[in-house]
Amino acid sequence: MTHFFYQTIKNILKWNNSVSFLFLMSTIVFFSVSCSEKKKQEEKLIPHSNTYAKGFEITEFESFKKITVFNPWEQANKISIDYYLFQKGSRIPDSLKNKNIIFTPVQRIVCLSTSHVAFIDAVNESEKVVGVSGLKYVSSLKIRERIDEGLVVDVGYGQNLNYELLLKQKPELVMVYGIDSEVSNHIRKMEDLGINVIMNAEYLEETPLGKAEWIKFIGCLFEKETVASDFFQSVEQEYLYYKNLPKPVSEQPKVIVGLPFKDSWWVPGGNSYFAHLIEDAGGDYIGKNNDSHESYVISFENALIWASQATVWLNVGGVFSKPEILSSDERFKKFNVFNEGRIFNNNLKMNQQGGNDFWESGAVYPNKVLKDLIKVFYPKQLTEVKFEYYREIGNSKK
Repeated sequence: MTHFFYQTIKNILKWNNSVSFLFLMSTIVFFSVSCSEKKKQEEKLIPHSNTYAKGFEITEFESFKKITVFNPWEQANKISIDYYLFQKGSRIPDSLKNKNIIFTPVQRIVCLSTSHVAFIDAVNESEKVVGVSGLKYVSSLKIRERIDEGLVVDVGYGQNLNYELLLKQKPELVMVYGIDSEVSNHIRKMEDLGINVIMNAEYLEETPLGKAEWIKFIGCLFEKETVASDFFQSVEQEYLYYKNLPKPVSEQPKVIVGLPFKDSWWVPGGNSYFAHLIEDAGGDYIGKNNDSHESYVISFENALIWASQATVWLNVGGVFSKPEILSSDERFKKFNVFNEGRIFNNNLKMNQQGGNDFWESGAVYPNKVLKDLIKVFYPKQLTEVKFEYYREIGNSKK
């Protein structure tokens, strides 16, 4: 365009008359307006930076929004996926016709993670959920009502994903998460069937508020941006209030996490979501020196060393009593924290089918989890607060 502009002026100057002068002036005005309009359009591009979440970014244009999801599975590196959100009835520009287009507000959605259900609950759009993965593990009362009414079905996951049933639900969008790059194969198959898919990677966030901030991602899908922003702000304010409460350093507990599963003892990395929760609640996580944001395996011998230092033991699988812990492994009798410490499990809110709401709504309400942990670590504080997700493990079931 610049070359054409100067070439036009050059030709006009050759004419050397009043008409050419007027034409020159109008040409200059035309290009000036065109450039001005282009600049104006560029200024309408507004990136929304997140305060805590690192896994997505929202960019707002004049007629659509773009959501970019970064590294949406474990070990992913320098991978980003763009989704373009248009209001229903909008015309799609030719330049975007081969892109991932999502029309909003979404009216029928399938969730392949129960935590996604909790986020949708939080923006009051539960009636839009028509399918889930792992039906029996859903804790949301609103979704359970829809399950009982036959409005929500279990579509499976991974190799067991029921594509025929998925198609019958006529979803406008399927929200997926990926443990590894294999998820790409399932996404490709859904797309081949004409099913719209979006990746949600909230579970990979390293901080509690980073996870919770994905409510903004969910809000965009239902045109509930203001509702989502207000919700997150209230969670953030309460979280920071309790995080900054003075806590007696002399009483700081040393914390161990987990229970062996099939002879593998998985513990949170020192830079993980749960390690940050422990730190923010005033606990001293014994595994904090590992800088991973993912879980890793420790030996039983190493766990025994940790347990000799710990005064609090958290997240002990599906057990409800100390005898149940011993029934899984008699060697726990040697754990100092088992005999003299305090044991708390995050299974206070279990449904009849074995679903644990900690892994569902806990991601959306880190403020509530934080209050629970402060109450665990410092029993003399927050005496007026009732546990939301945690129960103390004693010699008998409560």
